[in-house]
Amino acid sequence: MLSDDVRLELTGIEVHDLEPELCLLVTPNGGQYRITAPTGEFRAWLARCDGTRTRAQLLSGMDPAYAEVLDVLAGDGSLRPAADLDGARNPAATTVLIAGTPELTVPLARILAPAGYARVETLSDIDGPFPADPADTVVVAAFTHPAYSELTALDAYCADRGLRLLPFRCERGQGVAGPAITPGGPGPDFADVLARRRSAALDPRVVDAFATATPPPGRRFRTGDAQWMLTVLAVQLERWLAGEPAETTTGELELDPVRLAVLPRPVLPLPDRPRPVEARGARPELLVDDRTGIVTAVHELPPAEGMPARLKVCAVDVADMRRVVDWPNDRQAFGTSWHDFDLARDSAIGEAVERYCGSWLPPERDLKRASYRQLCRDGVPTLDPRRLNLYSPRQHATPGFPFEPLTPDTVCTWLEAFSHTTEEEVWVPACLVSSEADRGRFTDPLIAGLASGTSEEHAVTSGLEEVLERDATMIWWANAPRLRRLPMPAELRPLIADTTGTYDVTLIPLDNEFSVPIVAAAVFDRARRWLSIGFATRPDAFEAAKKALAEGFTLHHTCLALDDERELAGMQADLPHLGNLKPYRADRRYLDSYREDFGDVVDLLCQQQVYLDPRAATRVAPWVRDLPVRSWEGLPALGERRLKAYQERVEERGFEVISVDLTTRDVAAAGFRAAHTIVPGLVSNFPAGLPYWGDGRIRRAAVDLGWRSAPLPEERLNTFPLPHA
Repeated sequence: MLSDDVRLELTGIEVHDLEPELCLLVTPNGGQYRITAPTGEFRAWLARCDGTRTRAQLLSGMDPAYAEVLDVLAGDGSLRPAADLDGARNPAATTVLIAGTPELTVPLARILAPAGYARVETLSDIDGPFPADPADTVVVAAFTHPAYSELTALDAYCADRGLRLLPFRCERGQGVAGPAITPGGPGPDFADVLARRRSAALDPRVVDAFATATPPPGRRFRTGDAQWMLTVLAVQLERWLAGEPAETTTGELELDPVRLAVLPRPVLPLPDRPRPVEARGARPELLVDDRTGIVTAVHELPPAEGMPARLKVCAVDVADMRRVVDWPNDRQAFGTSWHDFDLARDSAIGEAVERYCGSWLPPERDLKRASYRQLCRDGVPTLDPRRLNLYSPRQHATPGFPFEPLTPDTVCTWLEAFSHTTEEEVWVPACLVSSEADRGRFTDPLIAGLASGTSEEHAVTSGLEEVLERDATMIWWANAPRLRRLPMPAELRPLIADTTGTYDVTLIPLDNEFSVPIVAAAVFDRARRWLSIGFATRPDAFEAAKKALAEGFTLHHTCLALDDERELAGMQADLPHLGNLKPYRADRRYLDSYREDFGDVVDLLCQQQVYLDPRAATRVAPWVRDLPVRSWEGLPALGERRLKAYQERVEERGFEVISVDLTTRDVAAAGFRAAHTIVPGLVSNFPAGLPYWGDGRIRRAAVDLGWRSAPLPEERLNTFPLPHA
């Protein structure tokens, strides 16, 4: 809601009387609102929204319903604080300097000349003396070719002198206006444009070719086409200078002179340079674009033969940041939903964001290099590495084991986190969340706990759900108790009614000390004899089962990809870490490819490759399929999906909730957050070849939960891979 003491201005609205006390209000953004009020009174009130009165003054003496009108108009964007306009430069005091190709600069000067600017002149020599006050000057550059080198030089020139810059160039037969660049501002510059286009390109050689392109011979555009594009550019310039909404303030505006169509393309600043962040709520549209986005493509995966038609699966492609920054990010993410593809799309974008942020530590991130004991002596609040549940002394003593012990005296890298339990900062080993930290000396980053959201609480809540889910999962899998399954409830049967002839489904509630609903959904393909298991934590067991069921079926899409020789080769070529997968086998006997002790199952996708072998599902059937039945009655519940609800359950058992903020500046600018949540002492999920036997939690928990009378010896814990990635 707008502040009561801010002066408000309303622009561009239409009012049409329908009845004496009913009118239609239309806004420039297409909003249409029926207003029940005396039309004369309402028109007079709207006239007072002229930037000279505050919200409180506008509502004084009026019907309380008028407050809702102000809020609606503010949300629509047609009512804005007058302060936005006060901070804008007066066009009458602004000098516009034009640079570029004469085919465009000459007609552009004619268009701008009568627009009320102080001066419109040609910037002919960027090495010469500057002709105006930088604070009241803007450079508009227009080229008939991509002009990467020319605009890069102009961008640097303007940045050095504090000049604003609005570029225009031609690429792929289109005119491209923007971004509107303010030196030192939160928006993108031309370097960001080039980096985004290179990282998002299907073939980066195309971008390289544009970088060396020269102006075309002869005229590029017909007179009318050029006039139309330059007029659009002039409108964008005027709105930007007046502080009004303009597409070029958040990216580029692509102009099609043949169809007279415009297409905004978002350009988020790369987060590798310190710049201010201007977040205005969640704006997922800033993340997605095939030419400039973090997410470069959105695909709906059709259901494979025999899979539930109601399950909507979305795969999104992610820009390759390795092309522009030392940033080995994941290139794909998935999302699912029952019935609603838009929800699946939102889920996939959220997963893309969390993986994007979680794969990089910005260079300016504050890190400390010391041992736990040294930091304690310096008074730095630090997480004792002995509270973690990583690897056991037996594992560290095994010849060839890849990790060193992380002890209180070990010198390692630390980064700042926040304890939601103590409400204070705490420093944690950076290796828990980043593969860059200490280059994998002590552990791979914890898989569990990385999540995104539209707020910090949203991200941490999702991360904590995953931490609890994976802890319960690994305790169950390593001890392999034969738990009881749940009958399929009537509400879920319609979702999978079309799969009863091809798949068997088993719902297993996982016991845990936190009394949190956690459900595993084992999905068995009868024809191929593949098994996958989805997991979920939710405040309600039914919702957890529904989510786990969607994940269990979705994992079969991954199985299909791994079982396709060409697709597998493409995945391995694009993602170097998938080199841990074994070569394709037409006979699917992957148990013969991996070691008997599964020590070479060091990537989660290796686990799914194992289950392409029909013998794998048979090995784990005793504790996954044909289980005795239990009732839904008496299952735990939380009541609400809030951080506080989960946190209380965790802290009651003596554990601490910690989160590391991993939000990159570009993701923050789009209104999203990413965090890695850690609960020291709990067990993250792991590939079968690198189990977290740690301080024995997995062994003790089987006794605490009543599954065994005594802990199993470490060497007798189950290491057969889990059918999950």
